[in-house]
Amino acid sequence: MVDMMYLVYRMTKKEYNSVFNSIQSYLKRYISMSQLRKDRYDKNAYITNAFSKYGFQEIRLRSASYGYCSIEVRLRPKLTIDKDGYYSVTKLSEFQEVQNVFNFVFKDILSLKVPDFFYWTAKRIEAAVDIRLPEQLIPKYLILFKRGYIPDYFLENDITKKYLSSQNNFYLKSENKTVNWYNRYETLLKKEKESGKKFNDFTLTKGLFRFETQVRDGNENVMDILNQQRLKNEVMKFYNLIVGKGDYHSFARAEQIISQSKHNSRNRQGLINMLKMIGHCGGVAKAKKCYVNGQNAKGYTNKFGKTIKKLRDLNINPVLIPEEWGVDFIENPFAKIEKVFE
Repeated sequence: MVDMMYLVYRMTKKEYNSVFNSIQSYLKRYISMSQLRKDRYDKNAYITNAFSKYGFQEIRLRSASYGYCSIEVRLRPKLTIDKDGYYSVTKLSEFQEVQNVFNFVFKDILSLKVPDFFYWTAKRIEAAVDIRLPEQLIPKYLILFKRGYIPDYFLENDITKKYLSSQNNFYLKSENKTVNWYNRYETLLKKEKESGKKFNDFTLTKGLFRFETQVRDGNENVMDILNQQRLKNEVMKFYNLIVGKGDYHSFARAEQIISQSKHNSRNRQGLINMLKMIGHCGGVAKAKKCYVNGQNAKGYTNKFGKTIKKLRDLNINPVLIPEEWGVDFIENPFAKIEKVFE
């Protein structure tokens, strides 16, 4: 359900000084190699990674010239309760344990006067699910997903453009949300190679497809965001928008389904023509621009959307399987993703 969290507690200058001294005193005494140090990229912050193997990947103390002070934590909650859980997400049922460990570290070990875990502000949260799929199908899903309906506010982002051709992930960034769907094993393999370090064994991630939505710039308490329906909405909202329902078919198979449907001949031909247009344009988003171009934007956008819905109602995803793949059918993993949230 949750991979990473970025938590913030705003303090007065007096509180900041007290917290800084308490942490630095503890680190000097017990972990001298990991004392608070000036962040080279953020002149207002001191950081330590002393507790990273326990899930507290970074503790940051911030004091700005205009009076803003805070303590911030980049947290991998699963690692706080399972030292071998680096490649797993944290279930909602596990957050009571996370709370206990978090409070123990800050209140008992570091002797800080800070709020209970559930009452920190969640500045960022990564809602995520992993589903297991045939390994050889994951690259194909990535190709098909990238031909779905990608909103302009993602496509116009420079970081989205940078990673759109990646073979291992589907990365879309906007102002305050990031969608990241990726091959767990291949992504870790690439990271390990680039880092030059040996990672903990991650062979169990073979066949895992991660669907993740990163929500940034939040201002709610941890308690308020750890809601199953809310986390599900964060993941499924973009899946519904970009991919939607409907299995993937070859053109011949999709045409056959349409021909056997209850639509009249004119509507059937309209659905077939839409599939041809999407195939010709290289995806739903590109086809929509072609369809609406030079026309009444609102009217033709609505008409385009209704045609896509009719296809999905027939269990046809508007993105067709490329002919060269030599297969007629690929199941949409929509139901598998939803099942994780049950």
